[in-house]
Amino acid sequence: METGFLQVLLNPGRFFESRMQKDPSLKVPALIALVCGLIGAVSALMMADITVAMLPAETKGLGWLMVAFFVAIAFIGGFLAWIIYGFIFHIISMAFKGQGSLNRTLEVTGYGLLPQVFGGIIGSIFSYLLLSGLTVPVMSSAEEIAAFSENLVTVLTTDPLAQVAGIVSILFVIWSANIWIFGMKYARNLSTRDAALTVGIPVGVYILYTVITLAGWL
Repeated sequence: METGFLQVLLNPGRFFESRMQKDPSLKVPALIALVCGLIGAVSALMMADITVAMLPAETKGLGWLMVAFFVAIAFIGGFLAWIIYGFIFHIISMAFKGQGSLNRTLEVTGYGLLPQVFGGIIGSIFSYLLLSGLTVPVMSSAEEIAAFSENLVTVLTTDPLAQVAGIVSILFVIWSANIWIFGMKYARNLSTRDAALTVGIPVGVYILYTVITLAGWL
């Protein structure tokens, strides 16, 4: 069944094989990165709202400036993830004598971010459920803010809901990795084994870091 670019989710091999017959285009990948950034900004806004709530009235103005900064960083993060993953895949694929332009690598990397849109939406819902149940008192000293922030980090890393959210996030990363493997295979003319190593090494490191964080070993 032809479903346009959404076909990349269910049949990435066939999608990228067909895609290679056309010139590289970054329009759709950029749109996917934009949506990822917007979802990240919403999550950052929910978290920042708590930060502002615990500030004294006289410093809330500064707090909102910080909110704007962190929301902007989260929004840009969607594009940064796209570019960073793309460059890492492209560089690693050189070790396997990959052939193909950087634009083509960025194109397939952007398409591979599509599962992150769904993962980001689910993650935002988890964040809302987790944060909406918190009672945030107004604090008047830096010591109170530091103590509450430390407790908040503990809650966010040990709450069962946060653990489930982390596992869900990993599953969507694995889904992206599956798409990237097929993308790199065709974009850089790699064998399936070499494409799997190109993608699996950095993604494996990222997943290992996430698991260690969820387990509280850091």
